[in-house]
Amino acid sequence: MHRSFSIVALVLLLLLTPAFAAKRHHRPKHRPQVSKFFPAIPKVSVLLENQTADEMGAERFDNERDMQDAIVRGDLVAIVPNQYLAVSKKLPVNRWFARPVAVSFIQNLSLDFTVEFGVPLVVDSAVRPATVQKKLIRHNRCAAPWTGDRASTHERGTTIDISRNLTKAEYRWLVYQLLYYRAIGVVLVIEEKACFHIFVRGYGTVSLEEL
Repeated sequence: MHRSFSIVALVLLLLLTPAFAAKRHHRPKHRPQVSKFFPAIPKVSVLLENQTADEMGAERFDNERDMQDAIVRGDLVAIVPNQYLAVSKKLPVNRWFARPVAVSFIQNLSLDFTVEFGVPLVVDSAVRPATVQKKLIRHNRCAAPWTGDRASTHERGTTIDISRNLTKAEYRWLVYQLLYYRAIGVVLVIEEKACFHIFVRGYGTVSLEEL
């Protein structure tokens, strides 16, 4: 009963925050392509992400029940949108969750981004159980498998996608930040057509000032 009440209360809280949804239509945007003169983010494999997740002890969530149990344990925490962080309206509310260290990283990164540009980063995707990933593959041939050593790390709650719907200046700033955090071993990043797929290492929560 306590678990059900907590989850329902959280969903209601999130639904009552429409003012913090991603509203960036008034600004001209595009998805910049990395030129040969710009430092591209080195490519990593989903296999490496899964190996790292295994080292972290980040298990895979097979279904919605596994996710809800993880929320009760505190292994998954909510991504609550505010003036410093937005969540795409296309992302179902029951998937506005990730592991604490991933949520903490994105919150701090988006705070710095908002201070710099006056608008927050937009979360496109977060935790995604294997049952959802399996359905996604039917519509998106580029999606990672739902099982195996190359399965999507969204199933582990370690990964958050950030929209690439950015201006050139915003894009450049974000790439340099991600390059830095990748260099010091905090994240693994895959730049996809529509988003930055960010795998966050570690446990618990972390402040960027502590890195």
